Amino acid sequence: METKKKAPKSFKRYIFDKETMIFLVEALILNTKIHEDIDDLYRTKSKTFHDYAVRSGHIEHPLIVCGSINHEEYGRRALGILQYAIETNNKNTINKLDKIIKKGWPEAYYNVSNYKTVNIESYIKELQNACMRSVAGSMAELFVFYCMCIDNMLPIVSKAELVSFFTALAMRSYIHTSERYFDAYNKKSEEKRRELDTLRERVINDYGITITPDNQIIVSNNDLNKLYRFAYRLVYTDKVEMYHMFKDIQLEEKDINDILCAYHDIYKDSSNDEAGRAFLSGLIIKLLVKSIIGAKDYYFRQTAEQAEMYLLEQTVERVRSENKRLISENERRNEIICNLNEKLRLSNTTAEKPLLDRIRDLEKQNAKLQEALRQEQQKERELSALREFFFNMENRDHSSEQDAVRPTEIIMDLKDTTGAIIGGNPKWSARMKELLPKWVFILSEGFDKRSLEGIQTIFFLPNNMSHALYYKAVAIAKTKNMDIGFIYNLNEQLALKAIAKVLAGA
Repeated sequence: METKKKAPKSFKRYIFDKETMIFLVEALILNTKIHEDIDDLYRTKSKTFHDYAVRSGHIEHPLIVCGSINHEEYGRRALGILQYAIETNNKNTINKLDKIIKKGWPEAYYNVSNYKTVNIESYIKELQNACMRSVAGSMAELFVFYCMCIDNMLPIVSKAELVSFFTALAMRSYIHTSERYFDAYNKKSEEKRRELDTLRERVINDYGITITPDNQIIVSNNDLNKLYRFAYRLVYTDKVEMYHMFKDIQLEEKDINDILCAYHDIYKDSSNDEAGRAFLSGLIIKLLVKSIIGAKDYYFRQTAEQAEMYLLEQTVERVRSENKRLISENERRNEIICNLNEKLRLSNTTAEKPLLDRIRDLEKQNAKLQEALRQEQQKERELSALREFFFNMENRDHSSEQDAVRPTEIIMDLKDTTGAIIGGNPKWSARMKELLPKWVFILSEGFDKRSLEGIQTIFFLPNNMSHALYYKAVAIAKTKNMDIGFIYNLNEQLALKAIAKVLAGA
């Protein structure tokens, strides 16, 4: 490019604002050969880096969350590391980050380290000639190259190319944040919406496409049925069944409208014979995307729960360590007392009184330490009981209470009340239905959420339900601001008493 410099120069600063930092994060995501190094660095301060990622304000940025679980995981990690490096200027973290970037983009680092000036137009040509790269990958490397130049304060030739480059970056940001595809149906004119409604009727009726409540797709048209069976068989080649992938997904009216809008915008002609085929393909794609989003939500929710459990374990470990220290201190004090007692036995009468006074002081100190130890042990027992409760709450046994309540002890008459009970078994539910005729009983996660319309209070049987049923029902309860209660015993009288207690409190 230009005359070589005397020696390579490592860059130590990160000079970009919050809006451009996201492109360096994307570069770290896309370069898979440095993921192992990012993992190693992240493990050194995982909780700290996570907190810095959250406070950056970018953790839900489309360039991070728009891909797979792996894509989002490394995006969050890279974001936390960068934000921490920028805010704290921690030399150790910056040095490790330097090494990662040098390893990921050796060509860029070589050019910046060995030349006094750089020509960005020439570097773009080198990228084009090196190998076939994606647009995002090429722009990522170009952005890293630019950051290296700025950190090393190198003059950059070809400013016109820089203008084009940053225009492209701005467009990438716009593409990933634009809402032009969101709520497309309601943005259409009334005339266009009528066309889409007509298209829906024609596709569903003419091609015989039916969607069951658990998202089974039934196709009566022979040609379309072949396409559906082809997709079904192709998914099953990896031992994944489409029915089980889709059955718990909430398919909404908006999803159907999104498919119709996409078809209408691309094909324009709503009478095109491709309508049924495109609708069926769009339906499968929509369900797959929702399945991926659900998997990501579950993964990151589980990750957050594991982080909370890790903090609880750390707290318990600190209490245990303090207990060990107090026990050791107590043993040391006891040893001192024993030695003083032995000296007291051997001492003469004149020395006896001050020694006894010393012993009494030590005994008082020992009593205080014993009390402190007892309090710490009580704290440990409380923490242990709390952990045991969270881990074993689903297996809680109330069998000993079954005969403790007589029908006459039921607090209030519940026959005229309304509510819903989630979980249980058919036989138990049938018996309870006789006692609570106006109540709704739900046993399976495939229930229609409309069955909970008008319900204000909802009860769960933790020992008699699936996780999927629980999460679905509790999500509905939260959105409708329902009162929530738990029933821990299948004894009818105990269950009625628990229900009455919650209703009385509500």
